[in-house]
Amino acid sequence: MSSVKSVHRGSRRYLYLVQTYRWEGRIRKKQIYLGTTAPEDPRPYRSLLEQEIWNETWLKQFDEIRESYQRRRRAIPSSVATKEREEFVVDFTYNTNRIEGSTLSFEDTRRLLTRGETPARRPLGDILEAQKHAALLRRLMKVPEPVDLTHLLRWHKELFSETKPDIGGRIRDYEVRIGGSRHIPPPAIEVRPALLELLRSTNRGKRRIHPVQRSGEFHFRFEHLHPFGDGNGRIGRLAMNVLLAEGGFPMLSISYDRRRGYYRALESASQLGDPRPFLRWLFLRYSREFRFLLRK
Repeated sequence: MSSVKSVHRGSRRYLYLVQTYRWEGRIRKKQIYLGTTAPEDPRPYRSLLEQEIWNETWLKQFDEIRESYQRRRRAIPSSVATKEREEFVVDFTYNTNRIEGSTLSFEDTRRLLTRGETPARRPLGDILEAQKHAALLRRLMKVPEPVDLTHLLRWHKELFSETKPDIGGRIRDYEVRIGGSRHIPPPAIEVRPALLELLRSTNRGKRRIHPVQRSGEFHFRFEHLHPFGDGNGRIGRLAMNVLLAEGGFPMLSISYDRRRGYYRALESASQLGDPRPFLRWLFLRYSREFRFLLRK
């Protein structure tokens, strides 16, 4: 937590916002100048200070992960790369659907997607949505598509045209609630303009916001908006990963086993109307997932 520090030089008093933090086993300190009088609202300064810390820690580390990831992609044989891509397709498809209530186990998903074996006594909808998701993900891993309204609607329709044809590819025009959350998504009349503004701001941030942070901010704001009647989590996680791949970063599968931390982070961010609680969770998860790429 940051605190205000006073520094006296002669008769003048200068105020700094100071925060200590631990990074790579060491206690470090960062500060920014506030002026000679305390600001009425310190929140923008706290956000700025945290961003400067992120720039020197997480985001710098993620750039190193990207460089190592790209070197590894160039070095490994194509057959190994193909095998790893397919393993990721199975893992991501299982987890993202399981988070949303799919009854397919990991082994069900693996056999379905790699051998074409349809699991017995599983709902047809779960099977179809796993197949559709895997096909879409394979395509996006080969050639990432733009994250814009046209493609979001297309992806949603591809995933749900057979299982939920009444909502597939359509922005909701009715009110919704999120199970287990205190957050109430915006009314239907606000959804389309808010989604368009989110997509515009995400595109504007392409050059000035770090790709991992940009993808996380998009995911939180997309879930906060909840533009579809169903499937928001799956489309949001898919879009987040497309933005990561667009920046040359490895995609991340959010594990079903870690869903509680994921939910808590989204809920905390929703209650504050601020993506930072979710970004803190995402940065830690991303760092732990790809730390092996930093080994010398």
